[in-house]
Amino acid sequence: MPIPAGGTITAAVLQLIDAKPIAVLQQTVTQSVANGAWAVLTFDTEITDPNGGHSTSSNTSRYTCQYAGWYRVTGRAAFATNATGSRGARIHKNGSFIQGAANLAGAGTLNGISEVSHILSLAVGDYLEVAGGQNSGGSLSTSYAGEAASMMYVEWIRA
Repeated sequence: MPIPAGGTITAAVLQLIDAKPIAVLQQTVTQSVANGAWAVLTFDTEITDPNGGHSTSSNTSRYTCQYAGWYRVTGRAAFATNATGSRGARIHKNGSFIQGAANLAGAGTLNGISEVSHILSLAVGDYLEVAGGQNSGGSLSTSYAGEAASMMYVEWIRA
């Protein structure tokens, strides 16, 4: 955040210097995703969220921007083991998917994990979500066992 000559350093500027907005959100409860559909994933655990962009009790799928700027957003959708079809992850901004912010992967005998990352400009109040999709032929649950977990990572880059 540039400070013009003769400008004032405000509490908001000091807050950004001291604690840049960052969030690491994790899903620790399975969620069923219908065949052939994308489902916005819910996150019940905050590993870190010092700026309060996420709530574990209301709109738990969302990270809401508290400081305008450019952000790196990474989403991961982890699914239970199933060898049929494909799995995917994509990023949504304000309820709509972002063109170019999706990743699809074939299923296998291990947990189907798909990860996507994108850099976005956000205004205060914009919100981000991660959606998971699958086409195994039936509903499939997300997974949080071992190294597999659906996650959202949000990192402020600059104003």
